[in-house]
Amino acid sequence: MPINAFLLLTRKKILNNLSFSLSTFTTILQPVLWLIIFLYLREEHITITLYNHQIRYIEFLVLGIFLWRIVSFILGKFPSSIKEDAPAIKSIITSPRGESVLIWSSLVATFSIAMIIGACILLTAVLLYDFSVFLNQIFIAFLVFLLIIIVHFEIAIIILISHTHIKDMKSIGFITTTIFGLSSGVFFPVEFFPSPFDHFVYVLPLTQGLTILRELLLFPNFLPNLNLSIMLVSEAVFLFTIIIFLYKKKFKSYWLDKM
Repeated sequence: MPINAFLLLTRKKILNNLSFSLSTFTTILQPVLWLIIFLYLREEHITITLYNHQIRYIEFLVLGIFLWRIVSFILGKFPSSIKEDAPAIKSIITSPRGESVLIWSSLVATFSIAMIIGACILLTAVLLYDFSVFLNQIFIAFLVFLLIIIVHFEIAIIILISHTHIKDMKSIGFITTTIFGLSSGVFFPVEFFPSPFDHFVYVLPLTQGLTILRELLLFPNFLPNLNLSIMLVSEAVFLFTIIIFLYKKKFKSYWLDKM
């Protein structure tokens, strides 16, 4: 991969995302506002019972919003990040290793902004609510977090390759944000959902990953949920296989034919 081209394109994408605009402002501010809305929780000391343990609701909520906003940003922003370079895509992908430069620069830029959003959420939680988690299994939790990110980047790539005719990729981000926010146990434990919906939502990778992370970070003696971990790994491998097939079949030919 041409390093200079990769660095320049990545820098351009990050600066574009961080440049002052209404869209950027709302992107960074939105997760902070979600937490400020629940400011009264600090005074009320609301707790919930999960797995026969009582935990602070704010800690349950912060992990949910943290992961939800990161993956929804990835799903909405990564495809549109590729689309932003539409005028130059043909020249980029026909140059040596151009496809790799385009995809990896978009991936790194999207991940960087997503982590800034996540850091804003955690920092706000620490400052407002004395947010804390058990760190005895932080390494395993970090690996699970990376796996969640990989799975949702794979979904974003499939969205891009399969729906290259969509003009506004940001609508995908809005749709996925709504679906995941309501269906993945972000605000309330999945166990509180009515049957059979409480079982059905576990097909969502975000539900699987969020459940594992909460079990690891909110409960001191919990081991990783083996069934959900196997599901996440299997989905990552399966989605990667689909990406390879669709990428070879549709991605480059689409841009060469259309541009």
